[in-house]
Amino acid sequence: MRNPIELYAPFTRRILFVFANLGILGLIVWGLVMPIEAVFAERDLRIQDQQRLLARLRAVVAQASHIEALSSETESQFQSGEFLTGANDNVIAADLQTRLKAILGNAGAQSRAIQSLPGRTVDLIRYSGVRVDLSGPLPAVMRVVHAIESAKPYLFVSSASLKGGSALRQGAAEEPMLQGQLDVYGAIQ
Repeated sequence: MRNPIELYAPFTRRILFVFANLGILGLIVWGLVMPIEAVFAERDLRIQDQQRLLARLRAVVAQASHIEALSSETESQFQSGEFLTGANDNVIAADLQTRLKAILGNAGAQSRAIQSLPGRTVDLIRYSGVRVDLSGPLPAVMRVVHAIESAKPYLFVSSASLKGGSALRQGAAEEPMLQGQLDVYGAIQ
């Protein structure tokens, strides 16, 4: 009788051959195919990222005309004189004082004193300021305030102090005289 090991030897060799080949095939897959697949997967992710970036850039390009319109609008605002301009803060303050003297003269009010105020910054916008002491009849003071608030470059009355004066002059009625102090600020470009 034959030994059971000898009986199964050809079968065992075949099983060992199959397992050895499967092991070699697994090593080939693990050593060659999987790294190649990982390279392709990484490239697919990069392609997807670049497609998303391309979609965002196309969206930006689609907004280009709107952005250019906003840019030209901003540039036209700078050119239209909506901000105070000058070489430095002292020049800007002197120009502002000159503008206010002209406004006072055109409105019929008299300036008693004009002095520069320290500049200030609000919400990242720099402002230059002037304090004006004025006197004149009520309509003239109203015209001054209106002219300041509607002027270009834009000017803002940040504080005002007004006092009433005498209204009568030797029996003749005239407009009440006011004395006031206005703090006027304008945005600097």
